[in-house]
Amino acid sequence: MAKYVPKIRQVRLESDPVLREKTLRLTREEILSPKMQQLVKDIKFTCDKKSYGVGMSACQVGEPVALSVIAIKPTPSKPNIVPFDEVCFNLEIIETLGDKIPLWEGCCSILGEDRLPVYAQVPRHKRVRVKFLDGNAQPQTRTVSGFVAHVVQHEADHINGILFTDYVNRGDLISTKEYLKRAKKSAS
Repeated sequence: MAKYVPKIRQVRLESDPVLREKTLRLTREEILSPKMQQLVKDIKFTCDKKSYGVGMSACQVGEPVALSVIAIKPTPSKPNIVPFDEVCFNLEIIETLGDKIPLWEGCCSILGEDRLPVYAQVPRHKRVRVKFLDGNAQPQTRTVSGFVAHVVQHEADHINGILFTDYVNRGDLISTKEYLKRAKKSAS
């Protein structure tokens, strides 16, 4: 059998109804199927080649299944970030811990007039306890905090048909250019 070559998937935009659907939870057998394993590879490849942030859910590429791929790693601008590299099927937040804090969020499915992502500060819990099945369909439970908790909540929302813009006033959205300007200013 020929080795599967991942492909770049087209990202669905905010107006696509698939982003508002509650996604289908998968069985162990479905997760281990060639179709789902190929989808995981495609999402990872798409994120990597297109530089789409730190996470993506299957609904963002038109597949209404409960799958999120999260790939948080240290970068030159965030060298101390806690890594979190997980394939999460059936991601579920089982406990929220601590107050909510606002952090900047963007999404490759929500674009501004310049066709680049828009950003806003979104309040989310400081820590969350989550459960999911990993890429090998093995059950996982984790407690995550800070930026990782923020990203996990964003992706959990995606699989439930919720977008980050549901939590903010549309007038508070800023362009990628403005976001980068503010990020550079706060880093100096």
